[in-house]
Amino acid sequence: MSRIFQALVMIAVLSFGILLGSRLQNDSLGPVFGYQKKLFDVINLISSRYVDDVDPDSLAESGIKGMVESLDPHTVYLSQDKVSYSKAEFKGNFEGIGIEFDIIRDTLVVVAPLTSGPSQDAGIMAGDRILAIDSVSAIGIASSAVVASLRGEKGSSVHLDLYRPFSKRFLHLDVKRDRIPTYSIDASFLLDDRTGYIRLSRFVSTTSDEFVQSLSDLKSRGMKGLVVDLRGNPGGYLEEAVEIADEFLAPDSLIVYTKSRHGGPDEIKYRSTADGDYQSGPLVILVDRGSASAAEILAGALQDSRRAPVVGELTFGKGLVQRQFDLYDGSAIRLTIARYYTPLGRQIQRDYDNGARGREDYYEDHSSLLASESFFDDREDLAVATDVDGVRVYRTDAVSLGEVADSAAVKAFGGVGGIIPDFWVLDDRPGEYFVMLQEKGVIEETALAVLDDSASRVRELGGSLDLFLEKYAENQRVERYLEMVCRRKNMTIDALELEREKTRIMIAVKSRIARQLFGIGGQIRVLVEEADKVLLVAREQLYKEVL
Repeated sequence: MSRIFQALVMIAVLSFGILLGSRLQNDSLGPVFGYQKKLFDVINLISSRYVDDVDPDSLAESGIKGMVESLDPHTVYLSQDKVSYSKAEFKGNFEGIGIEFDIIRDTLVVVAPLTSGPSQDAGIMAGDRILAIDSVSAIGIASSAVVASLRGEKGSSVHLDLYRPFSKRFLHLDVKRDRIPTYSIDASFLLDDRTGYIRLSRFVSTTSDEFVQSLSDLKSRGMKGLVVDLRGNPGGYLEEAVEIADEFLAPDSLIVYTKSRHGGPDEIKYRSTADGDYQSGPLVILVDRGSASAAEILAGALQDSRRAPVVGELTFGKGLVQRQFDLYDGSAIRLTIARYYTPLGRQIQRDYDNGARGREDYYEDHSSLLASESFFDDREDLAVATDVDGVRVYRTDAVSLGEVADSAAVKAFGGVGGIIPDFWVLDDRPGEYFVMLQEKGVIEETALAVLDDSASRVRELGGSLDLFLEKYAENQRVERYLEMVCRRKNMTIDALELEREKTRIMIAVKSRIARQLFGIGGQIRVLVEEADKVLLVAREQLYKEVL
């Protein structure tokens, strides 16, 4: 490695340090140049004396990753390609052909063409197999390669070779890429003639606009009460969660605030305005262990204000504020700068240890904690067990009464973090056999087999989700194909386990068929209407006068 090149590497590292220091406006770092000199010395030593050639870019990137890894679990380094992908996802649109896809048995399968997108306009249908992209075989292709191949500049074309099993036809289509909106509301519909349901999958730049439109539509159709489902929602833009909370809260209500050791612009209080469209009326929020960050902010704000009970599981516990700092080469650091707090002062963030091992434990411990029944048994003084349709429900009394942040209930759950639900719902988890069928793709392949069978009536029902829900009658066909798929995969068919999990399996396959025919909204509707015990508990609470 030349001396000139070594100098350039050191200058780049120095620039990074100065840039990061100035962007953070941190005057308490002490002798910054001394710290940087140590980095320079190590880079120079490795560059000049290490036994093998070293790529300076790789060396610098490894150093940055090492520094970031020593911090909290949510501070991350993003390479240039990840920055581009992240921006496309969160701005609410990208340029491509507009399909949902899965890879099943090394085959690229169209789950659903997006409504009014280029793929639908070109005649692509759910269940089509994409055999080649621009004459390059797609057999065995990785998901990342699919995205890279199908996304591209608006107006450019991609050539697809497809096979349609239902009609046994081969198709060759040129699809012109266009701007594709990405939606954060997976489903919005009436559960009955007065109960609205909205499923929010994440918070992107278009989320509040989507939500207001869905809310308006449901109200126009006679909605009197609303369930907002935040289960599995990993968060996203804080401002979008604040906008949605604003729809429900009285004017000048505190929604969330942040604290930072630096003070100044990193400490903000967010309050509601007078513009909400649903400031009164029955409301329930659903959460689970996958609800995080902005989802927890929304749930915590509505719970602390006693606007809505929270039903489900303890949430993930991600209450750290990140700000993205772009670096000179297009990469970035998403750095934690503050902590979120609910209106009553509850800290959402749960405990963690720094370093790589701490990060692993951070994600593993949460799931194992909630899987332990002793987690509830040890807190009998805080929760009263009841039973709703065979499902265990625990009420967290102190939180339901809206007590302050140092209440007994909050102290008892200290270190756990997250939003403590008013009603914990402990539904039975899927058995090991069902999980194995899912993991090995049996559920997915069985659904495809039914869709591909010309004797099946499911495609005739594809014009109306209501008709599909009313007329679907494929359980015998599903059982036959399920066994066929298991044999093809050389899997043991456990008749006892199949019978025990039969209801869950049939609903799972039906929901996957609905997704192929109607998109993610169809799948969610099947699942919530036929198998959702958490929603059952929520609906019991929805119209009670006292929450």
